[in-house]
Amino acid sequence: MARTLIENSTMLRVLSILLAGTHLMSAGTEIRVLVVGDSWAEFMWNNRTLRNVFVAHGVTDVVEQGAVTAISGSTAVEWATPSYLQLITDELTAYPTVDTVLLSMGGNDFLAGQPGGGWYVGMPPSELDLLLNTTIDAIQTVIDHILNLRPSAEIILNLYDYTNFVESLTGPLFILCNGTWQDLGQPTPIQINQAQIDMEQFLVGALVDGISVFHVSHYGAMQFHFGYPSMSILPGTLPPPGDLMLPSPPQAMFLGYDCFHLNPEGYQVMGENLWQAYFEARYTCVSVNSLFTNWPVTTMTELVDTLNLCP
Repeated sequence: MARTLIENSTMLRVLSILLAGTHLMSAGTEIRVLVVGDSWAEFMWNNRTLRNVFVAHGVTDVVEQGAVTAISGSTAVEWATPSYLQLITDELTAYPTVDTVLLSMGGNDFLAGQPGGGWYVGMPPSELDLLLNTTIDAIQTVIDHILNLRPSAEIILNLYDYTNFVESLTGPLFILCNGTWQDLGQPTPIQINQAQIDMEQFLVGALVDGISVFHVSHYGAMQFHFGYPSMSILPGTLPPPGDLMLPSPPQAMFLGYDCFHLNPEGYQVMGENLWQAYFEARYTCVSVNSLFTNWPVTTMTELVDTLNLCP
């Protein structure tokens, strides 16, 4: 998400790597997912979020790669530059089996605050339009670059869940979070939540085509999974998009006090959401034998549209 002092610190990177453990590939696996983008991409890569989700659902032959292209603090505008695009080129060349690219970018551009050219409370509509269109143009450049190199690939735009500028403002990271909150114009939860949702809808409307580019929304996922214990809200009480008057609960946040980033369980929730909405259909298949065992099906059109037949 937004570039903060903690995101640029060695401490955050070391802590996330320590939580991640080692990245070992098993025999018979293929790197089919390239994880590209900012700190949410890097945390998911370090936590092996997608790998854990795939294994939990019986998909043991698919792994992800993000060692080079998941860069904490990076912006969409940076990813649209030749040096960052070259990182993608190098990884797609190194891993010809990659058929899906998970893009996590735009949050640092949008939530940079007024000093960083990002969103802030009371931002004039003309400035907001410029910010959103600049971000869209940058992400579109990345998408075009990927599809030019790997036309058969699918791209999934993986954005964010709500921030927490409530408990984080008085927690151990309050100096960092408070400074960012000031730069954003001291937004209330509903102000920043609505701004993030509006950003997502704008990006999705401009970028997602349902053919090569897809999207899964995560807003409210943390509230639904964790509830909000300090307000006696139980898990499962607030279905997505949740309560816009509330932030993501501290139980979902990195170290319990980060304003932007989730802890490993929080990212696992996102991974499960991605599985249900996208990866299950992408990486599971139905054997021809089981298909005829379960015959009859209704129409050939439904068969083609709904079944991913095993090779």
